[in-house]
Amino acid sequence: MTERLTDRMTDSYRGIVPYLYYDDVEAAMEWYTRVFGFTEIGRWEDQAGQVQNAEMRVGDTELWLDGSGKRSEQDTRPTWMGVWVADVDAVYERVCAAGVACDAPVDREFGVRMLTVDDGMGYQWGFIKRI
Repeated sequence: MTERLTDRMTDSYRGIVPYLYYDDVEAAMEWYTRVFGFTEIGRWEDQAGQVQNAEMRVGDTELWLDGSGKRSEQDTRPTWMGVWVADVDAVYERVCAAGVACDAPVDREFGVRMLTVDDGMGYQWGFIKRI
């Protein structure tokens, strides 16, 4: 029987993590807090004190915000989708076994182990686990 990726999802994080682009991350965070009741998990500022990346949570769902500007029709960056898994390295082994080339998982400075995989159809998938 083939194991599904969802069989390896963690107990504490579930689902897909939207990664959205904003011109003003702080304004977006304030709005999501006030309107939807999201709470801040963390933020990363540049040397000028501008928020460049942030994480928010509502229930067991997270939202990740990027301060590099809104995407447009001319933007060529792939859309990123994050999926919580229990074992990032096991997903890496499965991806490699399927013949898909990708870099090995890495521990990121914002507290996750991450495997990034381009699907060849314009999307970039991040398989993530808190460390």
